[in-house]
Amino acid sequence: MSFKVLMRAQAVALGLAVLVSPATACDKPVSSDRISKVVAKGDIQRPTRVSEGFAVEVTEKFWTSADAKQKEEIAADVSCSIGTDVVSFTRDRSVLQTFRNGKAQ
Repeated sequence: MSFKVLMRAQAVALGLAVLVSPATACDKPVSSDRISKVVAKGDIQRPTRVSEGFAVEVTEKFWTSADAKQKEEIAADVSCSIGTDVVSFTRDRSVLQTFRNGKAQ
């Protein structure tokens, strides 16, 4: 009987591990440090709360020079450090692109 209970517990644990969002399965101190480095360069501002998720104000220079991978990495870092799944890049309060769970929408 204890073997069946153990097997069920393992199945439940595996199921929960599969359902964990990327925002909760990340290294918050590392993500916060990476964001701080980009903010220090002046390319982006600290994320601010908006109606749905958080917004990151970026410079024109950053937006035109960053490739899709860099944008996804920063969105994933913001998502991780704050614990939100929706991150939008903005410039002059206009939304440039929105990411959900670190992926472009």
